[in-house]
Amino acid sequence: MTLAHISDLHFGRENPRLVVGLLQTLEDIQPQLVVISGDLTQRARTHEFLAARAFLDSLQWPFLVIAGNHDISADNLTERFFAPWKKWHRYIANTLEPIVSDENSITIGVNTARRSGYCLDWSRGRVNNWQITAIAEYLAEEEGERLRVIAAHHPFWIPKQYRYRHVIGGRDMAIGRLKKAGVDIILSGHVHLAYTHVLNGLIISHAGTAISDRLEADYPNSFKIVRGDRRKLSVETREWRNTCFIKSVDQVFNRIQGEWRESG
Repeated sequence: MTLAHISDLHFGRENPRLVVGLLQTLEDIQPQLVVISGDLTQRARTHEFLAARAFLDSLQWPFLVIAGNHDISADNLTERFFAPWKKWHRYIANTLEPIVSDENSITIGVNTARRSGYCLDWSRGRVNNWQITAIAEYLAEEEGERLRVIAAHHPFWIPKQYRYRHVIGGRDMAIGRLKKAGVDIILSGHVHLAYTHVLNGLIISHAGTAISDRLEADYPNSFKIVRGDRRKLSVETREWRNTCFIKSVDQVFNRIQGEWRESG
């Protein structure tokens, strides 16, 4: 299994050179699946969705795409509250929680973006009991040894110095139940950092912004490549360096008695 994980494209703030570079790198990799974990647009405007649609149409590989908080309008409150996903459904996909299944893997998209929340920062995401129950019930039917992947926009773990950005709401409830359901790896975005971490026996792989100029200090544009199966996985970080995406980190994980552990 070779899976490319890209995130936070932010069309409207994209760098055309990086778009070309990303497509060239994917051509070299030839992934079996491309996972795009949200924030396809910068302001959820029509021309940004059209640019995102054109990018998706250029992909030569199967892909799974989910929405992020930037894919809901922040300035048109009528649209945000009464038709938050109208443009998404028109230009991107009929569903907000797609599932892609092949002989090697099951990848399940989870919509974590919300039109409003309990705090003033509406960019923060949540996952609820209903969503996790649906995932658990779906995976309960799986009897094989296909890799089990979850794609969410908001992070389930953040490095200590960035925790002011907050992990996803409902994280603790979700992690335990996802582990029990046999999930192997969670792919996410939102915070424009690249890292991979084991949390409660699950791999959390986080991609930075692949092609936009919305960079965190000292973090270049990046995306991830996941290779392997339920016994052994490598998670490679590719970072943009001047003219192309190059390998910066390659972490290897082994699954031992139902829990993932980093090698070395």
